[in-house]
Amino acid sequence: MTSFDQKIHGDIQLLTPRKDLMGGNETKELSDCIAEIVARGEPKIVVDLGKVSFLNSTGLGALVAGHVSCKNHQGWLRLARSTKRISNLFLITKLAFVFETFETVEEALVGINSPEATNGGDK
Repeated sequence: MTSFDQKIHGDIQLLTPRKDLMGGNETKELSDCIAEIVARGEPKIVVDLGKVSFLNSTGLGALVAGHVSCKNHQGWLRLARSTKRISNLFLITKLAFVFETFETVEEALVGINSPEATNGGDK
């Protein structure tokens, strides 16, 4: 059993970690899953962070690596439902300007907010 849930919405993969991303098995499993999705081509991934309370540098690195990998393969990785603590971490590290972030999974799935409205990233 993995430490995250995975659902498919059309051509978009929704990944929902069930625990904090602290650099252990949970982070490796998420990274491996993202890598598998990227290997299939044109990855479209939403990571629902609603159940993640803590994120260390390794967890942050896994999300950044996933984001870069998706962009390099003409895809994207969006974040949804970040807690206040996680959102503050993204602000402090300036990663709020890298990721497309959305308040709800539904918004992230359809990309209802323009990247300019949620961050400084590009599609």
